[in-house]
Amino acid sequence: MNTALLYPQLNHQQIYEEYSAKIYRYFRYRVKNVWDVEDLTTTVFIKVYSKLEQYDGRHPFGAWIFRIAHNALIDYMRKKRECPVDQETFSSMKATDDLPEECLMTQESTDVLWQKVHTLTADQRNVIQLRYLADLRMNEIAEILGKTEASVKILHFRGIKKLQQMMKAQA
Repeated sequence: MNTALLYPQLNHQQIYEEYSAKIYRYFRYRVKNVWDVEDLTTTVFIKVYSKLEQYDGRHPFGAWIFRIAHNALIDYMRKKRECPVDQETFSSMKATDDLPEECLMTQESTDVLWQKVHTLTADQRNVIQLRYLADLRMNEIAEILGKTEASVKILHFRGIKKLQQMMKAQA
């Protein structure tokens, strides 16, 4: 079945414009080398475009793209054995405005918040990063991580609760 006939709104330019910054930001947090981030982002879109006919619409399109990005990151990390980007580099990045208000009052508190994110469990950290750096919905995150939406919501709730407790203890 031809995906273009089922989903005529899926053209390469629109896909790139809607998802490129989100995917770049998703990689930028995890990869030190900017050139590698750009290569990974390009690789994702090459894969998306080459597999566009395979998209069947059973899952949200954003989740499908981020599943490809997530798998590309896993492959990259296995090959490079690279640690996530250092805190100084990440602190200069802009987070979205969806994080708890009290943590966005100053750049300093934002830096502290993202340092605290590193102390969360890997699952909580992934959910928080996909939610706020990639600006994805819970159902898309669930699809990417291969979890139920309910478990993602629980991970998100517990992660945010833990971050709030750590930030209050810091104050």
